[in-house]
Amino acid sequence: MDIFIIASGIAAYLALGSIYWSLGQRQTALKYFEDATVALALIFIVQLIFSITSELASTAGLNINLWNSLEVSNICSTASGIFWDASRKAVDMIFFVETEKAILASTPLTAPLVSVLSGATGWSLSELSLVAIIYMHFSFVAQVFSMVSSYLFALGTTLTPIPRLRKIGISLVSLYLSTSLAIAFSSQVTAEALSKIRVPQAINPTDWINIAGIIGDAAVELGRSLTLSIFASTLATIGGIGLASIFDTVMISVLRT
Repeated sequence: MDIFIIASGIAAYLALGSIYWSLGQRQTALKYFEDATVALALIFIVQLIFSITSELASTAGLNINLWNSLEVSNICSTASGIFWDASRKAVDMIFFVETEKAILASTPLTAPLVSVLSGATGWSLSELSLVAIIYMHFSFVAQVFSMVSSYLFALGTTLTPIPRLRKIGISLVSLYLSTSLAIAFSSQVTAEALSKIRVPQAINPTDWINIAGIIGDAAVELGRSLTLSIFASTLATIGGIGLASIFDTVMISVLRT
């Protein structure tokens, strides 16, 4: 949190209150003094938000320091690479199968095997096609978020303690927290899936024979990680909206008491 900016904002409220007080406009002055007090209270609420979210991240086994926006940016940048790797591996396996089909179809003796291979790999190729497309877009999203996460953190934590800009600030903070957790979790499960699969090699005759099993195992692992990633993204969207609503309600309740 940019303490200097927040302190400057509080000081501005106090200065304006003092000016109006000296001019005899006591009611207006008291409003600015109240805004300064509210700003201090909101700072503690922002800290509470980050503390709760960090605890949830630790419970989920995520090693991420949400207070460090630079670290979050680096994690998202790394996640972008992991998602891209998953997409490329899916494309490479699809290409391997299609190449094998073309080779088998090139001679009358092996041409009947094309239909057998198609039947054995049809479902896994469809799954890998979805994996390739969706993970490609996940990679783009993670890369963009890695560039804007620091700004979301700075603006969110700076604007939240300012009463008149509270809703904008809490929305940015919620977006930063929920998206960071979703990307960190998704990259973790995707990296685990990638560690369990391998792309078949053209120089390995065994891979040509066992291609259906290799592709099937890869489709299951990447399909599982993709499902968990989509689920995490959905929860992040719902959670971000809910978090903003809950803490906005908490703030209003605290400030009214």
